[in-house]
Amino acid sequence: MPKIVQIKLIVGGEEFLPKSGYNVSVEQSVGGHSAFRITFPSNATEGYEGVMMNTALSFVGKKASIGLNGNQMEFSGVVTSVDFQKGVGAAGTIVLSGHGPSVLLSNSIQCFSYDEGTALSQVINDTVNGHSGEHLKTAIGEGTDIKLPYTVQYNESDLSFLQRLCSRYGIWLYHNGKEFCIGRKGHKPVQGTVGVDVLAFNVSTSLREQQFAVKGHDWVNDTLLEAESIAHNASSSHPYLSRVKSESDAVFAKKGLYDYNVGQHEYSAQGGVDLATKVNTLGKSSGMVLASGTSEVSNLRVGDTLELTGLNFSNPTTKDPYGSYDIVKVVHRFDHSGHYRNDFEGVPEGTQHLPYSNSFRIPRAGAQRGWVFDNADPDGLGRIKVQFPWQKAKGTSTPWIKMSTPYSGGGKGFYFIPELEEEVLVGFEGDNPEKPFVLSAGYNTAANSGFADPDNNIKAIKTRSGHLIELNDTDGEESITITDKNSNKIFLNTKDSSISITAPANLSLTADTIDIKAKNALTMKSVESTIAIGAKEAIGMHSTEATVQISGKENVDVRSTEAETKIKAKTTLNIVGNEKVDILSGDQLAMHGKSTSKLTGGEVHVNKG
Repeated sequence: MPKIVQIKLIVGGEEFLPKSGYNVSVEQSVGGHSAFRITFPSNATEGYEGVMMNTALSFVGKKASIGLNGNQMEFSGVVTSVDFQKGVGAAGTIVLSGHGPSVLLSNSIQCFSYDEGTALSQVINDTVNGHSGEHLKTAIGEGTDIKLPYTVQYNESDLSFLQRLCSRYGIWLYHNGKEFCIGRKGHKPVQGTVGVDVLAFNVSTSLREQQFAVKGHDWVNDTLLEAESIAHNASSSHPYLSRVKSESDAVFAKKGLYDYNVGQHEYSAQGGVDLATKVNTLGKSSGMVLASGTSEVSNLRVGDTLELTGLNFSNPTTKDPYGSYDIVKVVHRFDHSGHYRNDFEGVPEGTQHLPYSNSFRIPRAGAQRGWVFDNADPDGLGRIKVQFPWQKAKGTSTPWIKMSTPYSGGGKGFYFIPELEEEVLVGFEGDNPEKPFVLSAGYNTAANSGFADPDNNIKAIKTRSGHLIELNDTDGEESITITDKNSNKIFLNTKDSSISITAPANLSLTADTIDIKAKNALTMKSVESTIAIGAKEAIGMHSTEATVQISGKENVDVRSTEAETKIKAKTTLNIVGNEKVDILSGDQLAMHGKSTSKLTGGEVHVNKG
């Protein structure tokens, strides 16, 4: 005989059709929407002369509340659609369909980002914030205390975002009828007896790959990261699970290898790879044993644990254990008379990560532009932070991200960092917006290069202070110019085959050896002051084929301050003064001729003292 339950059905704040017939189904499952359907004859709301569903349309958007047996089973949702169905009979059928509170989250497309180290519980609170508190009551449970790497919600609904996070980190997500639970919370044990209040029961097993390794690489710290699935075994006491796992290992003997390239290893490091391996291993094992059945246990909820026993027909005083199962799906069905039953599915008790767990789930995005938010990398690795237009309102940005460069390495490389607030183009590893890198920079009308040329003759590198390297390919005017804001300049004139170096102040050349040669003339000139040539040892001036000339407009002074001064000629030495020649000695004066010495003049005076 079917079980009879007491029904409380409220739609729009009023008891629903207390004097009419109806059928109700409520479906709840982990990872997705809960849903309900209320089916009734159209004349219950429209009358026999009504037109289709004019009255029933007023239920759209209204809150629906269901309670069985004094709220042993509770459910609340929102009517989202009304269907009118007409067949051959006099009256048609109207179906009110709706969803649990998760429907509010499914139509809110957002773009947000969360900084490294943000708690998952905080991300959840931010995501559900702003939705109707009347319909959406949330509970944050087990597994949400973890700190996240840089996390992005990109063109995803709030529900899709939460589903992805729960899948990636192996967290329960479900509506227990009263609360929308992110992380398992408030679950309780429920007893059932096969053959009494459990009308049908089935256990199925399936083999799953369980032997694999997960590898990744932290490219900031240049560290290889790896973990093995063998380190994580399911903790369930279910008698079948360990046997099925052993058979799986024997059948799928070849060890798998996963490249965990979606992980943000520079933040999560080894712990992130370990968690991903654990989530995927236990998620696979949770699907090896699946229980299902039909029951009259009306207080059964998703997230609860169904503890099953069965009658022992050999000894009626004892019961056989049928195992305990964490409920992952339940469909309640009842009618206006209170006839009730449900269908359920469950996984072995103690399942930590559900079959939908997948650490490789990521958002998707194509390359996009942003602005440099920060360029003072504290580790000196040439990274920058970028802010995208969709981050501007919240003042968030990427973490420190690498720049694409043609050449790099220890103590070498092509080191160019864009300035703050300049435009850059950002790509994503594997199209994952949580793993950005800078592809290039770009100009716009607000930030013009100043080098535009219709013939594309100019190539240039210029920094914010005015340092400039310009390459000019104009036909007949080819040149290379290196200059700074103070007009220090090196100019390579390709047309004239010349190089000029200009310094408004000082020009200094320093080297072990400096060799200056000129095929023709070599000119050194000080326009307004002196030229000083000094050496620790000797200074040599010679001409191999002509004359060495030292001249001055006023005086020419040749002296040795501490030793001898010699003036020597291979043939004749002429010392000539247009007016007078003075040869002085502080002590002695000696003049010698190897053969003959002559001293001549109009008058010759040789005096003593």
